Amino acid sequence: MANINEFINTAKELADLAGKKAGEAVEVSKLKINHIKINGELQKAYEKLGAFVYKYQKSGEDNDELIAMCVKEIDDLMAALEENEQKINETRHKVKCTVCGAINDLQAVYCAKCGEKLPQETEEFYVEMDMNSNQACDCCEQSDCEADSDSDQPSCNC
Repeated sequence: MANINEFINTAKELADLAGKKAGEAVEVSKLKINHIKINGELQKAYEKLGAFVYKYQKSGEDNDELIAMCVKEIDDLMAALEENEQKINETRHKVKCTVCGAINDLQAVYCAKCGEKLPQETEEFYVEMDMNSNQACDCCEQSDCEADSDSDQPSCNC
């Protein structure tokens, strides 16, 4: 009977994990669509700036205020693009190297591309489910023992 309960618990954990992964995939897809939208707006802003610069250069006029507005719009879109990219990386459990821009696993300490130390977040992040969490306790051989799994020494009350 214990084996059936373990099987059911494992099946539930796997179903929960699959649900979380599906939710993450949907969120990443939404963020990617937003990324494409922001890129399109950015392209239009660059074209608008180029058209103004061309027009004023040809006519000999100066309109620094209008050009400054276009530059601010581009800066705002670039910031939104960076924020969106950061959200994608967080959802995928990835971190971007501040030196070379390479994408690394969130748990990585050093960049896989350039070797630079990666920024470490202070908050706890989602940790993948340990598929061995239902193994029997080392000291009492019970699968439902509440031993402290973070410690090297068992601390259950067996």
